Amino acid sequence: MAITERLDREVKEERTQRKRKPLTRAYLDLRRWARRVGPDTPVGPAPEPPVELDLTPWQS
Repeated sequence: MAITERLDREVKEERTQRKRKPLTRAYLDLRRWARRVGPDTPVGPAPEPPVELDLTPWQS
C-alpha cells in the first residue's frame, strides 16, 4: 500500500507543478516586459483589432 500512496502523492505534485507552470511563465514574461517599459514610456495609438475578430455586434 505504501507504493500506491507514494505514486498518488507524486502524481498530485506533478499536476500541481503543471498547473503552476503557465502562470509562472506569464509572470516572468510580464516582469521582463516591465523592465523594458517604464512608467515614462510614451504610449502610441491602440492597435487595430485582427481581421478574424468580428466586433460588429458591439459597434454602434
